[in-house]
Amino acid sequence: MKTLYVSDLDGTLLDKKAQLGQRSVDILRELIDGGMLFTVATARSQSAIRYLQQMNIAIPSVHLNGVLMYDYSRRQYIGCIPMDTQTSLEVIRILKAFDRMSFVYKFDSDCGINVEFERLSNEVERNFFEVRKNDDYKSFRQTSEISVSDDDKVIYFTMVDTYERLHPIYAEIQKLPRAKATLYSDNYSDMYFLEVFSSAATKAAGVLRLRQMLGADRVVAFGDNLNDLEMLRAADCGIAVGDAVQTVRQQADKVIGNSYEDGVALYLLSQKT
Repeated sequence: MKTLYVSDLDGTLLDKKAQLGQRSVDILRELIDGGMLFTVATARSQSAIRYLQQMNIAIPSVHLNGVLMYDYSRRQYIGCIPMDTQTSLEVIRILKAFDRMSFVYKFDSDCGINVEFERLSNEVERNFFEVRKNDDYKSFRQTSEISVSDDDKVIYFTMVDTYERLHPIYAEIQKLPRAKATLYSDNYSDMYFLEVFSSAATKAAGVLRLRQMLGADRVVAFGDNLNDLEMLRAADCGIAVGDAVQTVRQQADKVIGNSYEDGVALYLLSQKT
């Protein structure tokens, strides 16, 4: 039976310092080189690529919660699900009504990602920018006002703030029929992420498309946070790491070792033997 294994990155495969432990690297490279179908499904875009390189992942990966699919072997994106212009404008209207603006990701025809933002609202967003500004984006820039036209291909909105500040925005965006919003805790602070994208894009949908592409008979998925739940439910076996949030642990088919103790890699090694 051909099994596709898919793992979230932050809080699942990575440790509490957003690092991929050397034991995990060694195990995963050995398994992948031996033919295991293993990849990642993450909320990250370009910043995930360095982890793909470490593991030498040979099959496509799912990014921005299902918006993009990336083929590391070809060094290019092979799938994109953009938002329609009207929905993008509605999201911007809601954000401005709450005096809040996010990082806005736009995708262009030469497979580049442009990220725009008006201001950085807190220390976590400043760190988010500092870590990513030198990644291989086409551009990552500040602008006086975010604008969207029919010539743009808007794919993602992301912002970081307190739960109390983000939840009312989340509730309003949830009313838009062609937008999907996800609100979940940051693995590295006491803040929350609010991310918005096309309702046609989810980690679950991305993983199922990948399963079809590869002709896999079953999917085993690993996660830790609320934005992983749909993927775990869609998999034949949904697995939570030991330090996953309680809701994910309760709904998973199985709970394994902690993220910071190479839980995913050690589980996969046990499947080989």
